[in-house]
Formats: sequence, structure tokens, C-alpha cells
Amino acid sequence: MPAPKTTLWPIDDHTRAKHEILRRYLAAWLPIMTTTNERIVYLDGFAGPGEYKGGEPGSPIISIDTFLDHKYAPLRDREVLFIFIEQKHDRCEHLRHLLAQRALPPKANYEVFEGNFDETLTGLLDELESHQLRIAPTFAFIDPFGYSHTPLEIIRRLMSHPKCEVLITFMYEEINRFLDADYTHKMAQYDGLFGTTAWNAITRTARTSEERSVKLHNLYRDQLSKVARIRYIRSFCMRNKHNARDYFLFFGTNNLLGMRRMKGAMCKVDPTYTYEFSDFTNPDQPYLLSHLDDYVLQQMLINHFKGQTARVEDVEEYVIAETPFYKFITEALRPLETAGKITVLSSDPRRRKGTFAAGKTRIHFL
Repeated sequence: MPAPKTTLWPIDDHTRAKHEILRRYLAAWLPIMTTTNERIVYLDGFAGPGEYKGGEPGSPIISIDTFLDHKYAPLRDREVLFIFIEQKHDRCEHLRHLLAQRALPPKANYEVFEGNFDETLTGLLDELESHQLRIAPTFAFIDPFGYSHTPLEIIRRLMSHPKCEVLITFMYEEINRFLDADYTHKMAQYDGLFGTTAWNAITRTARTSEERSVKLHNLYRDQLSKVARIRYIRSFCMRNKHNARDYFLFFGTNNLLGMRRMKGAMCKVDPTYTYEFSDFTNPDQPYLLSHLDDYVLQQMLINHFKGQTARVEDVEEYVIAETPFYKFITEALRPLETAGKITVLSSDPRRRKGTFAAGKTRIHFL
């Protein structure tokens, strides 16, 4: 949808799906990060007014309420900072009004910055780095309507700090629309977005819209890996009411557990492992899953590790980093052992069949 001009606007179904992914991931991220770090940051780069026209919560309120209502009470004794960046004054004021209605525990706080995302975050990082400081472990939700204020360089700078993660809305439909019209005046913005001029060749050589979509998606993914040095990346496609690609969500982390939790959140929205949601689809229609999904994973493991002996940790990394799946014990290793297609080597003499303890288990794939 085009960028709204009003303070509030109606919510659409794929935004609800995006917010469900955000909510579920934060519910997993908050207790993990507050247990292992003295201070953490949630950063919302395009915060908006905090709610929609029908009163539905926006991402800032979702993040605050997930923190306040979390069943793991000890996290509310930790130092948690919520940073909200919003360019429009009326939306900042509306967000401040909503946040003022919520009582945060003593060690939690929020700040609302009125300004451009790129410039504001650059200023914050410049200030930290001028004092040779690092930003605390941060989950950054970067959700623009367009693409002109999200250069890859700012993603790179953020991800250069330890324990930072990003969930980015890559506005494919917006990018594609202006490529079809006239991109000559937007070349610098595209160069900044991708961190390269390679997008230009794609626009000239892609023979179909499908080919262009795939290549632009892959270019952005590869640049996140190469330039921002993100180890684990997963995308999720959002389609509009016409079932056309609207945008991609890109999640990036250097932590395998973070990727596992995000894939779990995404698969609650789309349990078919295709990582897509469409406004065209009836959201109340149940998905009919079969054991075919587990069989596919079993075959992927057999093909990838055939003839090898691997640690269970190696199997886990392959599943989470390189396949659509994120669970693998019950779904793959147990049935493969039962079928005699793997041999399990364990340093634990009391090991029970069907168990695969980390640090003690190696698996030989026949």
C-alpha cells in the first residue's frame, strides 16, 4: 500500500501476520536476552503512531505489552530500553500519548526520537563509537513504507555490534514499481539500499517479473550476508489481496538459537514451511499438514550427510541454517534411527534409543 498521509490508517491482514511474527519472536527473545545480558534494547526504526484506525496495536505497543505481560516475570527486573524512531510529528505525539498510559518497571525505559531513521540511528551510533562504546544487544525492527531511508550501510553498522539482530521489511512492490516507471532519479537510493550497483543489471536482463523478483530478493539477501556480515538469514514473503508479492521480511542474526526461534514464529503464521502469507488466503482456513513434510526433511538429511559421521550440533545447524525446517529430532532423527538409516554413536552408556544429547552424540548416515 502507498504510504498513508493521515496520523492513523486501517490495518491490513498481512500487517497482522507481520505483527504476529514480531510478537511471537519477542516473547521468545526477551527472556533469553534478559537472562544472559545486563541490558538489552528493542529498536523500532519506523515506529508510526502506535496504533491503527480501528484501535489495533502497532509495533511499539506490541513490543511494550509483550514485555509487560510476559509470563516470565524476572525479565521485568532487567534493564530494557525501547527506542522508537518516527519521522512525522503527529505520529510521535500520538505514540507518546499511548506510551504514557503504560507503567514500566524501574529498570525499563523508552525514548521516542522524532526524525529520519537513517540519520537518527547514525547519530546514536556515532555518539557511542566516539566514546568507544558498543550498543547493548539489540533487536531492531526496521519496517519502512518505502526504501529511501534504509541504506545497507546502517544495517552493516548496527550488525557490527555483538548480539544484534534485525527484522527488515524489504519493500519489493515499491522498488519494482519505480523500476518499471523511471529509476534514473532514484539510482543513488537503490545503490544505498543494496550497497551495490548490481541491481541495475537485474533490471535490464531479467526476462520476466518472476525472474526479477527472485534476483532482487537474492541480491538483497546476499548483500546482507556479504556486506552486513550476517551469518543466518531467513525471508518471509507477504502477498497482497491480489496475491501479488508486496514485500519480504528479512530476519538476520548471528545466533543459531535466534534463527530457530524466528523460524518457529514464522511457521506459526505459515505452518506449510513455504514462508508466505497472503491477504488473498482466508486466514481462518486451517492448513492440512501431512507426514510428507517430515519425509522431505529426512531425505534432505540423508542426501546432505550421506556417508558422513556428524555431531548432532552439525545436523541442527544444517537444518536451521539451510533448510525450511527448524525441528528435527522427532521429525527426522528418530524415524531415521527406527528405519535403520542412521547409526547413533553416543558417549553416554545409558543413552536411550530416540534421544540425541548435544555434546555426546554423533550420527553416521548410511
